[in-house]
Amino acid sequence: MKDPRQSDVRESTVVLVRRDIELNGEDRKEIERSEAALAHVFPKIHRIEWTVTRRPRAVEVHAQMHARGGDFEGRASEKDARTAFQVVTRKLLAQKRNQKEASLGSRRDAQARQAEGDWY
Repeated sequence: MKDPRQSDVRESTVVLVRRDIELNGEDRKEIERSEAALAHVFPKIHRIEWTVTRRPRAVEVHAQMHARGGDFEGRASEKDARTAFQVVTRKLLAQKRNQKEASLGSRRDAQARQAEGDWY
């Protein structure tokens, strides 16, 4: 289990850019929930930049995140800000999961080749 002291965004730089939209208390709580979910999976988040833009019939959320494991980015356009934040958070978490699976897959392939004697 990960050290809970690492699951904190307080030491990170968080930037919130709003364009033509006001965020209410529930939207801001959703941002906090998203950041907590990300901090639980990413060992060290250096910077998260949220850009929230009002579109004619939707709200667009774009997130750029720089963490110890690399740079991650997600975008979603939904009917409200909370839903858009949730979708972007799922996308960022999926990117981390895919990165981890790719890393484990290449390690397993290397171990299998070595076991077969094809390792050079």
